[in-house]
Amino acid sequence: MLKLYTTPGTANCRSFSPFAYKAEALLALSGADYTLEYLTDFSNMPNGKVPVLQDGERLIADSELIKAYLTQRFALDVDRTLTPEQQSIGHAFRVMLEDRTYWAGVYSRFIDPAGEHFLMNTMLGGAPEEMRAAIAAAMRENVRQEIHGHGIGRHSQAQIYAFAQADIEALLGYMGDNAFFFGSKPTGIDATIAGLFANWLVNSFDSALSDYLNTRPQIADYVQRFEQVVFGNN
Repeated sequence: MLKLYTTPGTANCRSFSPFAYKAEALLALSGADYTLEYLTDFSNMPNGKVPVLQDGERLIADSELIKAYLTQRFALDVDRTLTPEQQSIGHAFRVMLEDRTYWAGVYSRFIDPAGEHFLMNTMLGGAPEEMRAAIAAAMRENVRQEIHGHGIGRHSQAQIYAFAQADIEALLGYMGDNAFFFGSKPTGIDATIAGLFANWLVNSFDSALSDYLNTRPQIADYVQRFEQVVFGNN
């Protein structure tokens, strides 16, 4: 049986990592049997991150490499009906979401002061109380360096959120009234979209990103629909 190393979330979000959420969604869509192992220490994981898929002695790190492995090894075929043009469009939107839009969510939790309580009491709620401040400080500094190196962290808070809003508007504009990105059934790009949206919606604090999401109720509807179809959630 396959094992997915992931990170815990809450009752309303399967994982605090959009990429781990994506990997589990792809596993569910593949129909393969799998179990989950939740980690808070990633030091023994390839690349020091999750998700990581284990198949026997083999470890596959990175959600896109997991998708490729499931396609080759377990005949994951959610994209089989897509035209070459659609596959190109899905690839372009995925890269936009994962390489730029994603960082606004990271910023909201770790850098925006509004996310402090959520970080300390929800994301780190399982850690000993006397250790949370030190853990949060280390995580915050790591994120600060990452987003600075990426480049997006060199912008103002308002601009970072404006980038995300522009990306989401482009996404919603392309989807229109579709139930999922390309129509009535979820495909690979939907696993990315749902992982991001589910994580942003679970943020229980006020920020420009959360305020914006509240003006787009179709986002919550989309996540609920995805969860029902892929995971059987009511």
